[in-house]
Amino acid sequence: MKNKTTTLFSTSTLALCAAMLFTASSNAAPKDTLDAADVKFVKTESAAGTAVVKLAELGVQKAERADVKAFAEMLVTEHTQANKDLSALAVAKGVDVSAVISPKQAGKFQDLEKATKADFDKEFLADLISSHKKCVSNFEDAAKDSKDSDVKGWAEKMLPALKAHLATATELAAK
Repeated sequence: MKNKTTTLFSTSTLALCAAMLFTASSNAAPKDTLDAADVKFVKTESAAGTAVVKLAELGVQKAERADVKAFAEMLVTEHTQANKDLSALAVAKGVDVSAVISPKQAGKFQDLEKATKADFDKEFLADLISSHKKCVSNFEDAAKDSKDSDVKGWAEKMLPALKAHLATATELAAK
């Protein structure tokens, strides 16, 4: 009788553990539910968005011209929100994104950090123009080619703001 009770208890415990494991794994976000191109887009643009916020925060501190400083403040606000939205999308799609900027972007940040006051605005705007050109191109591709409707919709939603940032940076650099 004792052996039968022990076996029943062990079987019940294993069944309970299996049920808990199944429930926990079914509540977790699926891993990489996107195709490879969409995963690459989400990861690339997450890293780029994080880098823009860091560079714009530096712009808020170091920009000489008031219009460049105001633009940097706007970039911090808008890209911070975009990063939150993209992070939520990434979680929903099971894509791991990093909040750390890439070594290449860290190098750009360090170069801008060392720039003299006289050169900062010009170098800052040049970097923003370059990065936003790449970004707009990536977002246009995702808006057109993404296989996932959520990724496609987010890219379409973000494109007007990114194009406006590129136009503003270009206008400010021309002054």
